[in-house]
Amino acid sequence: MRYSFYWFRRSLASLIAALLAASPFNGFLAYGAFALSFAIVFVLYTNVSNMRIQKKYGLNRKEYYYIRNQLQEAKLKLSRLQHLFLKVRSLSSLRQMIELNSLVKRIYSVVKKEPKRFYEIESFFYSHLDSVVELAEKSALLSSKKVKGQDLKQSLIETKETLGDLSKTLEGDLRQVLARDIEHLTIELDVAQRRVKKQEIPLGQDTEGAPENEQRISNTTGTRYGRKKR
Repeated sequence: MRYSFYWFRRSLASLIAALLAASPFNGFLAYGAFALSFAIVFVLYTNVSNMRIQKKYGLNRKEYYYIRNQLQEAKLKLSRLQHLFLKVRSLSSLRQMIELNSLVKRIYSVVKKEPKRFYEIESFFYSHLDSVVELAEKSALLSSKKVKGQDLKQSLIETKETLGDLSKTLEGDLRQVLARDIEHLTIELDVAQRRVKKQEIPLGQDTEGAPENEQRISNTTGTRYGRKKR
């Protein structure tokens, strides 16, 4: 949808510029000015927009809007997942829903902030999220039944177990999408610790040398005082 709007906006801007450029001319010159102006503005608009997106996100415009559409679909699925809080009846199911919502929301937020990371966890958007939402809705539906037979109870248990496995899968997705941040943080911590150690070493040397200097001064002073007393 956003990508289609971009094409419409680009075409409209080019059309307006072409009409303005062709207005001073008549006949064949007007058609030529219109076509030339439309092409120039269209190409310039495209290149400038692509450069801005490439510089900011490291993606071309088509990739950027494709990921934005995937994020929009994921947001709708997250909304469906959040609505299930009111449908669950047991405390264990509620805790499971809270955990699933938290994991999905964190992954969504990371990719929304940096769309390029979409390619690091494509399976989350194409498969894992759909499975979580469908099974969570099934679990909420089963738990809302007032009369539960043995078959229904068994289905509910199996659904919860599968959701537990999917929760671990989402944890893996989250670790994967945060892997670079964790690596950068580890490197920064190592650098900071080395700097602290380098600053502590000279201070330690000065502290260790201080008693010796004081002893030398006191010995020298005592000797001088002794000579004066004599």
